[in-house]
Amino acid sequence: MTLDLALLRSVQHFAQAFKAKNVSLHVLVCNAAAFALPWSLTKDGLETTFQVNHLGHFYLVQLLQDVLCRSAPARVVVVSSESHRFTDINNSSGNLDFSRLSPSKNDYWAMLAYNRSKLCNILFSNELHRRLSPRGVTSNAVHPGNMMYSSIHRNWWVYTLLFTLARPFTKSMQYLLVFQPGGERWLDLTPSVPCAYLGPLTLHQAAFCPQVAKLDMECSSK
Repeated sequence: MTLDLALLRSVQHFAQAFKAKNVSLHVLVCNAAAFALPWSLTKDGLETTFQVNHLGHFYLVQLLQDVLCRSAPARVVVVSSESHRFTDINNSSGNLDFSRLSPSKNDYWAMLAYNRSKLCNILFSNELHRRLSPRGVTSNAVHPGNMMYSSIHRNWWVYTLLFTLARPFTKSMQYLLVFQPGGERWLDLTPSVPCAYLGPLTLHQAAFCPQVAKLDMECSSK
């Protein structure tokens, strides 16, 4: 099954194909992301980083929401990043500014676009949990930690160099698979197991605001 988050029609076709299989869906991990891309628009007319990192996942979850609820207990895991703290998506009046999420070429900075998309991930996960947890579907946003064994840095040589230098001092998936008991906890996606903040975290203040999360959900729906 093929899924291209940069094309909403592809997301729709994927959801339709999955539903046609008539199987349960207990865990949905929204993990795909783009980083340090040059500015570009998708065929849907949106800035690529925003659509791939947030809106594509948002649309996929909305399309599969009925399957998740029917499969309850179920869990949605949205992979965010600690870098979400270094951004803002509100204007000077404190209102959600959609133009900051899908900026023009003149207002685009790759790192800021990535950070904003990761903040959107958290807002979406929080609001999704508020709406669906009464129906047996939980949602958690996670920071994957120092996982340098990834090619997400491939578009920016500066980060490629940093990742290469830091890699010997970070954890790999193989380490998580064999290390006990931490690996088990990290990899445990059992939908019926509750979890919250599993470490000392500092979140963007917007992540604690239900009103902002609701606005983000409504804005994404448009």
